[in-house]
Amino acid sequence: MTRSVTRRRLLRPVALVLAMAGLGLLVCRQSTAAEVPVNMRSLIERTQSFGLGKFPISFWSYTHLREHSQYMTEEEVEEWADAGFTVPQSPSFDPVDPEHKAHMLRLLDWAQARGMKLIICDPRCHYRPLKLGTDGRAPEEYTQGVRAAVADFGNHPATFGFHVGDEPGSEDKDAFFACYRAQKEAAPDLHPFANLLPYFPGIEARAGAENWPAYLDEYVGESKADLISYDCYAQMNPGQGGWNNYYENLRLYREAALRNGVPFWNTVLSVGHFRYRCPNLDEIRWQFNTTIASGAHGLLWFFYYMRQPHANYRMSPVDELWDRTQTYYDIRRVQQNFHRHYGDLFTRIVATRVTFFPEPFGGGDKFTPNGLLSKVAPDHADHPILIGEFVDLQGRRYVMIVNNSMADSVHVDVTFPGADARVFSWNWRGQEYEGAAYSGSGRQQRDEAGLTIGHWLAPGQEAVYRVESTPAASEPLVTE
Repeated sequence: MTRSVTRRRLLRPVALVLAMAGLGLLVCRQSTAAEVPVNMRSLIERTQSFGLGKFPISFWSYTHLREHSQYMTEEEVEEWADAGFTVPQSPSFDPVDPEHKAHMLRLLDWAQARGMKLIICDPRCHYRPLKLGTDGRAPEEYTQGVRAAVADFGNHPATFGFHVGDEPGSEDKDAFFACYRAQKEAAPDLHPFANLLPYFPGIEARAGAENWPAYLDEYVGESKADLISYDCYAQMNPGQGGWNNYYENLRLYREAALRNGVPFWNTVLSVGHFRYRCPNLDEIRWQFNTTIASGAHGLLWFFYYMRQPHANYRMSPVDELWDRTQTYYDIRRVQQNFHRHYGDLFTRIVATRVTFFPEPFGGGDKFTPNGLLSKVAPDHADHPILIGEFVDLQGRRYVMIVNNSMADSVHVDVTFPGADARVFSWNWRGQEYEGAAYSGSGRQQRDEAGLTIGHWLAPGQEAVYRVESTPAASEPLVTE
């Protein structure tokens, strides 16, 4: 993707962004603080249209009522809610089996009672190789199945949408896109879920695309997608060898979300397999908060149920004996903390800049001072920090500081410039208050440079602020 020397990309309304999509460029206009560009507004409005009331958090299920119906009880649905999930995937099922249909309706009722919606894994809606019509539409056989699924479940208030499929390749992407369109035509108010490939060098040929921005733009344009989802687990390889790939994907998908005005969701890892290690609490927190700070409007975990032992997969949140593992409790702790502190905040704001201190990963940008933050000073000069900047529909500015280490705690001072700088954060009851974030260390100083606040951050831990100041209000809305 073409990137300028300064890496500053100003924001432009969606229509013109889409016109430039074939070039793989994000060309935008500068905006005042009171004028939030239409593509940023679209990202927030689309996320809020999902009707979840909380941040979208899901998991990959891979269960089937034929084999696992005895586990899919109201108590199980309560466990999903208690762990902080808001839009889980349902088990698969046989749609011609009356008991399976009745069981699915009970699952939807139980989810609704707990404020959740379900991504329904109905085989009638799953992508499969299809011969498209001359008009590029899915064949009638497929659309009839989709209409039947919508008739069975589409009117239930806990139905988020139907699962389309996973990781289309060059030979089947046209049919994949057509299946998504068919679902939107049958149920315009639902949100089909489809998952794309992660980027890594050489994957363009498998995806049938000239470059990754073109692939993502084609997906949104051809499928009329409500959201962009993908998965990347390279961050859980030994050491930091996969961090560049992890952050490059977050950057590429975030840029595509901004170009097209649709949110993106990232799937992170909860299950050790292949060379990927089993994540501990710090690594789960790190994956969660780096995803949020990088601008994602949704998150999934791969995966939730082990079902039975296979290969070297291990320590999923629910293991092969159907017991909760430590992974379940670690994910629950991270997600419940997030919900209790921030509520629906991150459904109401959109990332405007993502930077790294001291050095960037994945082709991202190094932190430079601006009107929101003028200084980031960890107690060890080379300790990595991730900074996400955000705006809401009213033009108010926010910042999220994340300890970008999976292993080491850090004390970090951050300076908000301006003699009139005021900052606001959120307490354990989700109430906004003026002052240091919950992770503040007590170190605080106001001088001619602005307001400096210190924090103790565990691996992957965050500090989130709403910033009010003359420099913040005058800082142009740009994406880095």
